[in-house]
Amino acid sequence: MTLKRLLFAVALAVSAPASARPIEADAELGAMFVPGGLTAEHAAARARRASPAVWRKVAELQSSIAAVDAARLARVPRVTTKLSYTRLSSIDQDLAALGGPIAFPQILDNYVAQTQIVVPLSDYVLRHPGSIGAANAAAEAARTDARATELRAAHTGRLAYYEWIRAQLQLVISTRQLAQVRANLDLIRSTVGAGRLPKADLLRIESQEAEVEQLVDQLRTLANLREEALRLQIGARADEQLAIGEDMRTGVLAPAPVALDDLTHAAATQRLELRAVSLALEANEQRRSAEKASLLPSLQAFATADYANPNQRVFPQEDKFTWSWSAGVQLTWTINDALISRTTSRRLTAEANALRADREQLSRDVRIAVLSAQQDIANAQRAIATTAKGLDAAEESYRVRRALLAAERVTAVELVDAETELTRARIAALDARIDLRIAIAGLAHALGNDR
Repeated sequence: MTLKRLLFAVALAVSAPASARPIEADAELGAMFVPGGLTAEHAAARARRASPAVWRKVAELQSSIAAVDAARLARVPRVTTKLSYTRLSSIDQDLAALGGPIAFPQILDNYVAQTQIVVPLSDYVLRHPGSIGAANAAAEAARTDARATELRAAHTGRLAYYEWIRAQLQLVISTRQLAQVRANLDLIRSTVGAGRLPKADLLRIESQEAEVEQLVDQLRTLANLREEALRLQIGARADEQLAIGEDMRTGVLAPAPVALDDLTHAAATQRLELRAVSLALEANEQRRSAEKASLLPSLQAFATADYANPNQRVFPQEDKFTWSWSAGVQLTWTINDALISRTTSRRLTAEANALRADREQLSRDVRIAVLSAQQDIANAQRAIATTAKGLDAAEESYRVRRALLAAERVTAVELVDAETELTRARIAALDARIDLRIAIAGLAHALGNDR
């Protein structure tokens, strides 16, 4: 048997199982996508509920709501009730100094039941509107920030889902490639052992086997890492089996290109992070307005009711409980409060400037994020077209090499090379489709359309 006939025999032995391998790979990929399995939207919804960052923002929102209640309750007149008992020491009275033999009873046990109401009249005009407005704006900012954190968590969950699928698909395809290389390698080893094929062909296939083995190990490690990251993002239980419910082989509709300025303007009105900063600025302005009340005198109305034994207004004192009351208004101005108010106002002004800087930086970041997402979509679309051509070429190359077996013009080595290129083309085509989904999700998040 000539060497040419021998190579043809080896290739023919490999060709029968190899001819069905693309179909088997498609079936294996198709089996990964399970109806009712986890989808990107399901992952996003679960990530919102499982995110510790969201839990923190909800707690901050509850604190802000409590602050609103406290600001409103500050309008209630201040009511103070006091019950007291005082034991007095006995003293010697100088009757001569009093102008005669006049004696007053010494009541050593004093009992007082007192209720006082203070109504801060000026605060109703100068302080409370600003305080309540600031608390409401802060609560709304916290609510908006919590919602924005939910959207970020959902977006992160989507990305974790897509990266998990990418790793799973790459692992399946590479494992299939390793099985193909090993099947061909067994046949070539038996032929080389008989001295009928050059050892260089065997070494080449063994080198490919080692490379694919290393790739499979890396992808298996990566797949485990991606799955653990996804489980943490969505709060999956350790015993929960994750199944892919979204077929990455299907196409998705990408948004039409729009001018960057128009998209940036839309994002400025829709992004919740920007709205939260604006609300924080509004709350800051309301606090500064309320703080100005400390610079002015405070007008208060008050009323006091006493039920005391002895009552201090009774003369001479008697050992019995007596009612009395008093009412009036008072105007007070505390210099220390005015001085502290000026420093507080400067602090609030500095905080407002910091918030404006944050808003400007966020606006710039949003513009870059929108532009980056647009470019990612365009690149992914080009990659899909390019990889589709590459996959067609790899499939055709594989088909031709199988067809050339009848003409005795191919070897097992060439067939393995064709299989390797077909595997790479499959991975690249799937990666491009996943990249497009990620880019579309990124643009929706950058624009604030993922609510």
